[in-house]
Amino acid sequence: MSLAERLACPVWQDTFSSRAGFPQHHPQFAGHLPWGRSELRSLFAGNDLVLAVGTPAFRLYLYEPGRLTEPTTRVAVVGDDADEVLRSPCDLALLAPPAAVCAQLAERLPQRTGTVVPIHRPSAPAPPPAGEALSAAHVVAALAERLADDTILVEEAPSTRPEILARIATRSPLGFVAVANGALGFGLASAVGLRMTRPDRPVLALLGDGSSTYSIQALWSAAHYGVGVVFVVLGNGRYAVLDQLADSHGAPGAWPSFDSLELAKVAEGMGCESRLIVTHEELLATLDEVLPTLRERQKPLLIDVRVKPS
Repeated sequence: MSLAERLACPVWQDTFSSRAGFPQHHPQFAGHLPWGRSELRSLFAGNDLVLAVGTPAFRLYLYEPGRLTEPTTRVAVVGDDADEVLRSPCDLALLAPPAAVCAQLAERLPQRTGTVVPIHRPSAPAPPPAGEALSAAHVVAALAERLADDTILVEEAPSTRPEILARIATRSPLGFVAVANGALGFGLASAVGLRMTRPDRPVLALLGDGSSTYSIQALWSAAHYGVGVVFVVLGNGRYAVLDQLADSHGAPGAWPSFDSLELAKVAEGMGCESRLIVTHEELLATLDEVLPTLRERQKPLLIDVRVKPS
Protein backbone atom coordinates (compact mmCIF):
# COMPACT_ATOMS: atom_id res chain seq x y z
CA MET A 1 0.00 0.00 0.00
CA SER A 2 2.88 2.38 0.80
CA LEU A 3 4.29 1.93 -2.72
CA ALA A 4 0.92 2.65 -4.32
CA GLU A 5 0.55 5.79 -2.21
CA ARG A 6 4.07 6.88 -3.15
CA LEU A 7 3.26 6.46 -6.85
CA ALA A 8 -0.26 7.96 -6.52
CA CYS A 9 -1.44 5.39 -9.04
CA PRO A 10 -4.56 3.25 -9.45
CA VAL A 11 -4.38 -0.29 -8.06
CA TRP A 12 -6.18 -3.09 -9.86
CA GLN A 13 -6.84 -6.56 -8.48
CA ASP A 14 -5.91 -9.62 -10.54
CA THR A 15 -8.98 -11.04 -12.29
CA PHE A 16 -8.85 -14.59 -10.91
CA SER A 17 -7.06 -13.98 -7.64
CA SER A 18 -7.82 -16.35 -4.78
CA ARG A 19 -7.12 -13.62 -2.21
CA ALA A 20 -7.44 -9.84 -2.16
CA GLY A 21 -4.04 -8.15 -2.20
CA PHE A 22 -5.06 -4.55 -1.48
CA PRO A 23 -7.72 -2.95 0.75
CA GLN A 24 -10.65 -2.38 -1.56
CA HIS A 25 -12.05 0.60 0.36
CA HIS A 26 -8.77 2.48 -0.25
CA PRO A 27 -9.27 5.56 -2.49
CA GLN A 28 -6.66 4.24 -4.97
CA PHE A 29 -8.40 0.90 -5.50
CA ALA A 30 -9.63 0.94 -9.10
CA GLY A 31 -11.41 -2.40 -9.38
CA HIS A 32 -10.75 -5.83 -10.88
CA LEU A 33 -9.02 -6.37 -14.20
CA PRO A 34 -11.22 -7.38 -17.15
CA TRP A 35 -11.23 -10.97 -18.37
CA GLY A 36 -10.39 -10.40 -22.04
CA ARG A 37 -7.34 -9.17 -23.97
CA SER A 38 -9.09 -6.40 -25.89
CA GLU A 39 -10.53 -4.91 -22.70
CA LEU A 40 -7.16 -5.22 -20.97
CA ARG A 41 -5.37 -3.43 -23.83
CA SER A 42 -7.93 -0.64 -23.73
CA LEU A 43 -7.67 -0.28 -19.96
CA PHE A 44 -3.88 0.05 -19.95
CA ALA A 45 -3.55 2.03 -23.20
CA GLY A 46 -2.87 5.30 -21.39
CA ASN A 47 -0.20 3.85 -19.10
CA ASP A 48 3.49 3.53 -19.92
CA LEU A 49 4.17 1.04 -17.10
CA VAL A 50 2.14 -1.69 -15.39
CA LEU A 51 3.61 -3.35 -12.29
CA ALA A 52 2.22 -6.78 -11.38
CA VAL A 53 3.05 -7.62 -7.75
CA GLY A 54 2.65 -11.14 -6.42
CA THR A 55 0.63 -12.21 -9.43
CA PRO A 56 1.38 -13.23 -13.03
CA ALA A 57 0.76 -10.99 -16.01
CA PHE A 58 -2.05 -11.77 -16.72
CA ARG A 59 -4.69 -14.40 -15.93
CA LEU A 60 -7.52 -14.10 -18.47
CA TYR A 61 -10.59 -16.06 -19.49
CA LEU A 62 -11.26 -17.48 -22.95
CA TYR A 63 -8.77 -16.89 -25.74
CA GLU A 64 -8.73 -13.71 -27.79
CA PRO A 65 -6.15 -12.92 -30.47
CA GLY A 66 -3.83 -9.95 -30.12
CA ARG A 67 -1.42 -8.50 -27.61
CA LEU A 68 -2.11 -8.24 -23.91
CA THR A 69 -1.07 -4.57 -23.87
CA GLU A 70 -0.26 -1.89 -26.43
CA PRO A 71 3.40 -1.71 -27.59
CA THR A 72 3.85 1.54 -25.64
CA THR A 73 2.90 -0.11 -22.34
CA ARG A 74 5.74 -1.85 -20.49
CA VAL A 75 5.01 -4.64 -18.01
CA ALA A 76 7.11 -5.56 -14.97
CA VAL A 77 6.39 -8.56 -12.74
CA VAL A 78 7.58 -9.09 -9.15
CA GLY A 79 6.85 -12.38 -7.40
CA ASP A 80 8.29 -15.27 -5.44
CA ASP A 81 6.68 -18.06 -7.49
CA ALA A 82 9.28 -18.90 -10.15
CA ASP A 83 6.80 -20.63 -12.48
CA GLU A 84 4.36 -17.71 -12.47
CA VAL A 85 7.08 -15.07 -12.85
CA LEU A 86 8.99 -16.76 -15.64
CA ARG A 87 5.97 -17.56 -17.80
CA SER A 88 4.55 -14.05 -17.58
CA PRO A 89 4.86 -12.07 -20.85
CA CYS A 90 6.64 -8.96 -19.58
CA ASP A 91 9.55 -6.60 -20.15
CA LEU A 92 11.06 -7.15 -16.70
CA ALA A 93 10.66 -10.15 -14.41
CA LEU A 94 12.01 -10.07 -10.86
CA LEU A 95 11.98 -13.23 -8.76
CA ALA A 96 12.02 -11.87 -5.22
CA PRO A 97 9.80 -11.45 -2.13
CA PRO A 98 7.13 -8.93 -3.22
CA ALA A 99 6.81 -7.26 0.19
CA ALA A 100 10.54 -6.56 0.44
CA VAL A 101 10.72 -5.21 -3.11
CA CYS A 102 7.75 -2.92 -2.60
CA ALA A 103 9.17 -1.62 0.70
CA GLN A 104 12.50 -0.79 -0.96
CA LEU A 105 10.82 0.92 -3.91
CA ALA A 106 8.61 2.97 -1.60
CA GLU A 107 11.73 4.24 0.20
CA ARG A 108 13.67 5.08 -2.96
CA LEU A 109 11.11 6.52 -5.34
CA PRO A 110 10.08 10.18 -5.16
CA GLN A 111 6.54 11.08 -4.17
CA ARG A 112 4.31 11.53 -7.21
CA THR A 113 1.14 13.55 -7.41
CA GLY A 114 -1.97 12.50 -9.23
CA THR A 115 -5.64 11.84 -8.98
CA VAL A 116 -7.17 8.38 -9.07
CA VAL A 117 -10.80 8.02 -10.12
CA PRO A 118 -12.42 6.07 -7.27
CA ILE A 119 -14.23 2.84 -8.01
CA HIS A 120 -17.99 3.15 -8.50
CA ARG A 121 -19.97 0.56 -6.60
CA PRO A 122 -23.50 -0.08 -7.89
CA SER A 123 -26.44 0.87 -5.72
CA ALA A 124 -28.69 -1.83 -4.33
CA PRO A 125 -31.37 -3.02 -6.78
CA ALA A 126 -34.99 -2.28 -6.02
CA PRO A 127 -36.93 -5.17 -4.47
CA PRO A 128 -38.49 -7.44 -7.09
CA PRO A 129 -42.16 -6.94 -7.89
CA ALA A 130 -44.61 -9.24 -6.14
CA GLY A 131 -44.45 -12.72 -7.61
CA GLU A 132 -41.09 -12.19 -9.32
CA ALA A 133 -38.05 -14.20 -8.27
CA LEU A 134 -35.04 -12.74 -6.51
CA SER A 135 -31.87 -12.08 -8.47
CA ALA A 136 -28.35 -12.81 -7.30
CA ALA A 137 -27.81 -9.04 -7.15
CA HIS A 138 -30.45 -8.77 -4.40
CA VAL A 139 -28.57 -11.28 -2.27
CA VAL A 140 -25.11 -9.83 -2.88
CA ALA A 141 -26.25 -6.26 -2.25
CA ALA A 142 -27.90 -7.28 1.03
CA LEU A 143 -24.71 -9.01 2.16
CA ALA A 144 -22.56 -6.02 1.16
CA GLU A 145 -24.62 -3.81 3.48
CA ARG A 146 -24.43 -6.20 6.44
CA LEU A 147 -21.12 -8.09 6.56
CA ALA A 148 -18.63 -7.03 9.25
CA ASP A 149 -15.31 -5.70 7.94
CA ASP A 150 -13.32 -8.69 9.23
CA THR A 151 -15.63 -11.36 7.79
CA ILE A 152 -13.91 -14.07 5.76
CA LEU A 153 -16.00 -14.36 2.60
CA VAL A 154 -15.49 -17.65 0.77
CA GLU A 155 -16.71 -17.39 -2.82
CA GLU A 156 -17.67 -20.19 -5.20
CA ALA A 157 -20.49 -18.84 -7.32
CA PRO A 158 -18.92 -18.56 -10.80
CA SER A 159 -21.80 -16.94 -12.69
CA THR A 160 -22.27 -14.40 -9.89
CA ARG A 161 -18.61 -13.58 -9.29
CA PRO A 162 -18.63 -10.28 -11.26
CA GLU A 163 -21.58 -9.14 -9.14
CA ILE A 164 -19.77 -10.12 -5.93
CA LEU A 165 -16.55 -8.33 -6.88
CA ALA A 166 -18.46 -5.20 -7.93
CA ARG A 167 -20.53 -4.92 -4.76
CA ILE A 168 -18.48 -6.31 -1.85
CA ALA A 169 -15.24 -4.56 -0.88
CA THR A 170 -12.60 -6.66 0.88
CA ARG A 171 -11.32 -4.60 3.79
CA SER A 172 -9.08 -6.98 5.78
CA PRO A 173 -6.42 -9.64 5.14
CA LEU A 174 -8.01 -13.02 4.34
CA GLY A 175 -11.28 -11.17 3.82
CA PHE A 176 -11.87 -12.83 0.44
CA VAL A 177 -10.99 -16.45 -0.38
CA ALA A 178 -11.69 -18.23 -3.66
CA VAL A 179 -10.09 -20.79 -5.94
CA ALA A 180 -7.88 -19.30 -8.66
CA ASN A 181 -8.12 -22.04 -11.28
CA GLY A 182 -11.88 -22.24 -11.82
CA ALA A 183 -12.31 -25.77 -10.44
CA LEU A 184 -15.47 -26.49 -8.48
CA GLY A 185 -15.85 -28.14 -5.07
CA PHE A 186 -13.56 -25.86 -3.07
CA GLY A 187 -15.91 -23.42 -1.39
CA LEU A 188 -18.10 -25.34 1.03
CA ALA A 189 -15.35 -27.50 2.53
CA SER A 190 -12.79 -24.70 2.69
CA ALA A 191 -15.20 -22.48 4.62
CA VAL A 192 -15.45 -25.19 7.26
CA GLY A 193 -11.65 -25.48 7.47
CA LEU A 194 -11.15 -21.72 7.66
CA ARG A 195 -13.59 -21.36 10.54
CA MET A 196 -11.88 -24.21 12.39
CA THR A 197 -8.45 -22.62 11.98
CA ARG A 198 -9.64 -19.02 12.56
CA PRO A 199 -12.39 -19.24 15.18
CA ASP A 200 -11.80 -15.54 15.93
CA ARG A 201 -13.15 -14.51 12.51
CA PRO A 202 -16.73 -14.69 11.22
CA VAL A 203 -16.92 -16.91 8.11
CA LEU A 204 -19.59 -16.81 5.41
CA ALA A 205 -19.56 -18.90 2.24
CA LEU A 206 -21.39 -17.56 -0.83
CA LEU A 207 -21.93 -20.49 -3.16
CA GLY A 208 -23.77 -21.63 -6.25
CA ASP A 209 -26.06 -24.61 -5.91
CA GLY A 210 -24.12 -26.52 -8.57
CA SER A 211 -20.74 -25.98 -6.94
CA SER A 212 -22.15 -26.80 -3.49
CA THR A 213 -23.02 -30.34 -4.53
CA TYR A 214 -19.38 -31.19 -5.22
CA SER A 215 -18.56 -31.29 -1.50
CA ILE A 216 -21.98 -31.20 0.15
CA GLN A 217 -20.89 -33.85 2.67
CA ALA A 218 -18.78 -31.18 4.39
CA LEU A 219 -22.06 -30.04 5.99
CA TRP A 220 -21.97 -33.22 8.07
CA SER A 221 -18.47 -32.33 9.29
CA ALA A 222 -19.56 -28.77 10.12
CA ALA A 223 -22.55 -30.06 12.11
CA HIS A 224 -20.63 -32.89 13.79
CA TYR A 225 -17.75 -30.66 14.95
CA GLY A 226 -19.81 -27.58 15.76
CA VAL A 227 -18.34 -25.28 13.10
CA GLY A 228 -20.29 -22.01 12.96
CA VAL A 229 -20.21 -21.19 9.26
CA VAL A 230 -23.15 -19.66 7.43
CA PHE A 231 -23.51 -21.00 3.89
CA VAL A 232 -25.55 -18.79 1.55
CA VAL A 233 -26.44 -20.80 -1.55
CA LEU A 234 -27.70 -19.06 -4.68
CA GLY A 235 -30.12 -21.65 -6.01
CA ASN A 236 -30.77 -21.02 -9.70
CA GLY A 237 -31.25 -24.71 -10.53
CA ARG A 238 -28.51 -25.00 -13.13
CA TYR A 239 -24.82 -24.64 -13.95
CA ALA A 240 -25.36 -21.11 -15.21
CA VAL A 241 -21.74 -20.41 -16.13
CA LEU A 242 -21.67 -23.51 -18.36
CA ASP A 243 -24.94 -22.46 -19.97
CA GLN A 244 -23.37 -19.07 -20.71
CA LEU A 245 -20.36 -20.72 -22.35
CA ALA A 246 -22.59 -22.91 -24.50
CA ASP A 247 -24.72 -19.92 -25.48
CA SER A 248 -21.61 -17.99 -26.54
CA HIS A 249 -21.01 -20.75 -29.10
CA GLY A 250 -24.61 -20.70 -30.31
CA ALA A 251 -25.57 -24.03 -28.79
CA PRO A 252 -27.75 -25.19 -25.89
CA GLY A 253 -26.10 -26.60 -22.80
CA ALA A 254 -25.51 -30.34 -22.84
CA TRP A 255 -26.43 -30.72 -19.17
CA PRO A 256 -29.86 -30.82 -17.54
CA SER A 257 -31.15 -28.29 -15.04
CA PHE A 258 -31.75 -29.41 -11.47
CA ASP A 259 -34.64 -27.20 -10.38
CA SER A 260 -35.93 -29.95 -8.10
CA LEU A 261 -32.74 -30.03 -6.00
CA GLU A 262 -33.60 -29.03 -2.41
CA LEU A 263 -30.33 -28.31 -0.65
CA ALA A 264 -32.14 -27.14 2.48
CA LYS A 265 -33.48 -30.68 2.91
CA VAL A 266 -30.08 -32.20 2.11
CA ALA A 267 -28.53 -30.03 4.83
CA GLU A 268 -31.16 -31.07 7.36
CA GLY A 269 -30.46 -34.71 6.54
CA MET A 270 -26.81 -34.14 7.49
CA GLY A 271 -27.68 -32.51 10.77
CA CYS A 272 -27.18 -28.93 9.57
CA GLU A 273 -29.90 -26.34 10.23
CA SER A 274 -31.27 -24.74 7.07
CA ARG A 275 -33.58 -22.01 5.79
CA LEU A 276 -35.33 -21.78 2.42
CA ILE A 277 -35.70 -18.20 1.14
CA VAL A 278 -37.91 -17.20 -1.79
CA THR A 279 -38.91 -13.56 -1.13
CA HIS A 280 -37.01 -10.32 -0.59
CA GLU A 281 -38.65 -9.81 2.80
CA GLU A 282 -37.55 -13.29 3.93
CA LEU A 283 -34.03 -12.61 2.69
CA LEU A 284 -33.58 -9.34 4.61
CA ALA A 285 -35.23 -10.66 7.76
CA THR A 286 -33.05 -13.78 7.79
CA LEU A 287 -29.81 -11.89 7.20
CA ASP A 288 -30.70 -9.33 9.88
CA GLU A 289 -31.30 -12.18 12.31
CA VAL A 290 -28.34 -14.39 11.40
CA LEU A 291 -25.40 -12.17 10.44
CA PRO A 292 -25.04 -10.48 13.86
CA THR A 293 -24.46 -13.99 15.29
CA LEU A 294 -21.80 -14.91 12.73
CA ARG A 295 -18.80 -14.26 14.99
CA GLU A 296 -20.06 -16.33 17.93
CA ARG A 297 -21.89 -19.12 16.08
CA GLN A 298 -21.22 -22.67 17.24
CA LYS A 299 -23.46 -24.39 14.69
CA PRO A 300 -23.56 -24.21 10.89
CA LEU A 301 -26.51 -22.86 8.94
CA LEU A 302 -27.33 -23.25 5.26
CA ILE A 303 -29.51 -20.55 3.69
CA ASP A 304 -30.91 -21.74 0.34
CA VAL A 305 -31.96 -18.61 -1.57
CA ARG A 306 -33.93 -19.30 -4.73
CA VAL A 307 -32.83 -16.88 -7.46
CA LYS A 308 -33.51 -16.57 -11.16
CA PRO A 309 -30.64 -17.44 -13.55
CA SER A 310 -28.44 -14.44 -14.26
